[in-house]
Amino acid sequence: MIVNFDKYIDNRNANLSKFEGLRSLYNASQDNCISMWVADMDFNPPQAVISALQKEVSHGVFGYYGSNKSFINSVKMWMKSRHDWDISEEWCSVVHGVNTGIGMGLRAFSEPGDEILLFSPIYYSFFNTIKNNGRVPKEIPLKKDKNQYEVDFNELEKRLSGKEKIVIFCSPHNPGGKIWSKETLITLAEFSKKNNILIFMDEIHHDLTYPDKAHTTFLKAAPGAEEISLIFTAATKTFNIAGCHTGTTIIPNPKLRSIYEKEHAAIGKTPNRFGMIMTEVAYREGKEWLDQLMLYLENNKNIFTTSLRSLNEVKVFDLESTYLVWVDFSNLKINQAELENMLVKEAGVAPSFGAGFGKNSGKFARFNIACRTEILDMAIRRLTKTFM
Repeated sequence: MIVNFDKYIDNRNANLSKFEGLRSLYNASQDNCISMWVADMDFNPPQAVISALQKEVSHGVFGYYGSNKSFINSVKMWMKSRHDWDISEEWCSVVHGVNTGIGMGLRAFSEPGDEILLFSPIYYSFFNTIKNNGRVPKEIPLKKDKNQYEVDFNELEKRLSGKEKIVIFCSPHNPGGKIWSKETLITLAEFSKKNNILIFMDEIHHDLTYPDKAHTTFLKAAPGAEEISLIFTAATKTFNIAGCHTGTTIIPNPKLRSIYEKEHAAIGKTPNRFGMIMTEVAYREGKEWLDQLMLYLENNKNIFTTSLRSLNEVKVFDLESTYLVWVDFSNLKINQAELENMLVKEAGVAPSFGAGFGKNSGKFARFNIACRTEILDMAIRRLTKTFM
């Protein structure tokens, strides 16, 4: 079945954060500003997901969800078929999304005041999750190398205080879109093991890769890190079902798993019924949809990155995965407030501002290109007029 990602869907009055946030966060109107900030897509999910929900609604009884065995088997199947990664059923804990799962992990494996390592720029919600749990985010800047980032392990070594308990790492990287090399992942594993630091690996974007570069899941690259790692995954980004707030924490080490499950039990383990249904059917029947999506996004990626690289003093990071383009405006002779005003008020485009991703990213912005190409072209014309 051919998927029409160019289909017009009027999402403006659907109570979506992507559009509500224009008013509350950007003081802009959805009538004259293009929303390119929050990381979900403008597209329908696979038809199988919609049909499964329609069947559930038609049945009309929405009780607590029963056994999660079939759900876990779908996760296992997907990890094997998509990532050639064999996992065991007992490794899996169903959580209310990746960020919730990470928050539970922080409480399970650290104490208030402990330092949590982050390689910045990094997904902005992690800062809030760490602070809201009484822990201390410790930023280690990534090193720019041409049009992408690399981990500076020498700098990391210099900055260690001995208070670090956990490192949160995005693979693929958010916001840079980088697929990390196996060598980087192995070095991270060796460093963490040497310094007795647990690894929280966020792999929520691991399905959103382009044909020219393959992603290797962390524990395939560094199987020796199983004893110190928690892997956080979900189908929510992959299939545009973020509102179902359902994810899976994968923990091979039984001792860590036991500690995590105690924390999980303390807040309640009953899953979201609709999230379980949507995720399972997406994993079982969404492969063809995803393959077509990535071809569509690849075209959007090429159009957007080529166009922005033609602008004066604007640098675009190589997008190796995700649908989030990281753009560096720091060579422009303007300050952060002026940049934000130019983007929203002059261009009428609302990306995620870079300041939220770390200390050194104030003159960067992250653009969501998971929209109809028609909308993307409109955004490009506006940005070109403002920054050319």
